[in-house]
Amino acid sequence: MSEFRRDAACVVGIGHSAYGTRGSLAPLGLGRIALDAVLDACADAGLDAPDIDGFAGYCDDPTWPADLAVALGTKEFRYSGLVWGGRGSGVPGAVANAYAAVATGLADYVVVVRSLIQQARLGQSVAAGVQPGQAIPLAASYTAPFGMALPAAIYALKARRHMALYGTTTDQFAEVTINARRNAVNNPDARFREEITVEEHHASRLVCDPLRLLDCCMESDGAAALIVTTPERARDLRHPPVSIRAVATTGEYKWATASFNTIDEDYVSTGHRRAARDLYHRAGLGPDDVDVALFYDGFTPSVIMSLEDWGFCDIGEGGPFVADGGIRREGRLPVNTHGGNLAEVYLQGITHLLEGVRQLRGTAINQIADASVALYASGVGASPGGGVLLSR
Repeated sequence: MSEFRRDAACVVGIGHSAYGTRGSLAPLGLGRIALDAVLDACADAGLDAPDIDGFAGYCDDPTWPADLAVALGTKEFRYSGLVWGGRGSGVPGAVANAYAAVATGLADYVVVVRSLIQQARLGQSVAAGVQPGQAIPLAASYTAPFGMALPAAIYALKARRHMALYGTTTDQFAEVTINARRNAVNNPDARFREEITVEEHHASRLVCDPLRLLDCCMESDGAAALIVTTPERARDLRHPPVSIRAVATTGEYKWATASFNTIDEDYVSTGHRRAARDLYHRAGLGPDDVDVALFYDGFTPSVIMSLEDWGFCDIGEGGPFVADGGIRREGRLPVNTHGGNLAEVYLQGITHLLEGVRQLRGTAINQIADASVALYASGVGASPGGGVLLSR
């Protein structure tokens, strides 16, 4: 493995637009809410918006950097990079693009931005909208004809396998949402700020057995952004920088989101065990060094699998880890202290990074005492995915 240049870039500004229910921000438009997020991040950094000279995105973000550059009054447009697909798995790739751009001198200030208005539902069949004579998208073509086309169904199959192999229970899935809601109560930006019980979780409607409605993330609109630059430039800005200690985007061998063509030892996983290996090696850190974990939580089983894949417990022990309060703020590993996709907002992972920065600045709503290392980790999603380690 080639040597990684640690701490060569840092986060100096974070921001977001208003958050809304699915489709509610459509009258504003994607460009407007993306611009709101970028300007909020610039204000947070104490940076003049025209100084932004690079843009990084993921998940086929439709907001064009050229349009943002014009709206921002960018003085010199030097860099743009997009990570295809990925949803939450694309976050590390977008951060890696920004990191590489500033570390190599391609740009001075790169903004990672994600904007989302769900006029078409992300929770529907991935083959929905395909008309007669049109091809089903390649990623779904092996599975959609047989009914495996809904994101919840793909997760449900892995969840049921995890239950069969390791004795994982729906009570343990419920604890993931209970933790998210409990953290969101204090977060004024969170959309779901009411706590729930195990009984309320179990009473929510079945979506794809064993997953119920409260195992599934919300559908929402909004945009968020973070600004990346070098440590040298960061000295002149508003906040102490949060270092990007390392980034990793590594795919598993023969791994795919759905059930096809995945080797057995990786099937009941997020698909990011090799990314965890690479990230810890590059950072010179390990799971014991992590103070706060921000796990992509599209569905509750993903958090349980992330605990295992990123080395916080043995394979198969994620359920008991959650059951004994291990992911709560007072537990062994505080997880998704902002509420995550399940309770704050669903913006495909970028808001998890914003929370990581807040925790290391010491400004989080649910602040973890003396937090100095935060991990963002992809959930079950497109390959390659991976993680980002932030340090104070």
